[in-house]
Amino acid sequence: MAKLSKIEFLFREHYSFLCTVAFKVVEDEDVAKDIVQNFFLYCLDKSSTLEVIVSFKSYAFRAVRNASLSYIKKSKKVDYNDELLQHTAANLISSSEHELQEQEAERDLVLWQIIGQMPERRRHVFLLSNKDGLKYTEIATQLDISVNTVKTHIKLSYEFLRRECQSLIRIVILIYVWIGFY
Repeated sequence: MAKLSKIEFLFREHYSFLCTVAFKVVEDEDVAKDIVQNFFLYCLDKSSTLEVIVSFKSYAFRAVRNASLSYIKKSKKVDYNDELLQHTAANLISSSEHELQEQEAERDLVLWQIIGQMPERRRHVFLLSNKDGLKYTEIATQLDISVNTVKTHIKLSYEFLRRECQSLIRIVILIYVWIGFY
């Protein structure tokens, strides 16, 4: 059941974007929807073994784009040697990847601002662990504190991040709802 809810969440969050990606390639709304639905069925089927190292949105973008290109190739609707097609595909890929990079940069900026709100000592411990990759024992030795103190700082950091990010999500949802009614 947990698998279904995670895939369902990802589906709801990324479906429209991925349909747009597919539509830009296949130029058929129904086919684009089918490609995206097939992608999510694949994810559901492989959810126990599927491991996404980069962001899910980047992974999904590439997978749907490739599936769309495969569809076009199989249906033989285009000549892949066509220079205009290659130029258009390169521009589509470049602009979509640029949008993803901008969104990830904005997300990172907000995350850094939230991390900046932590108490100094907690933030320092958190960054040593997550940014510098130090083990708890290494952090404890470096800062001359106990390993349990390090664990407490890390635990409190994650609780703070979760709480702040949830508040931010609620604000964004309220803004979207407000814009929708306006």
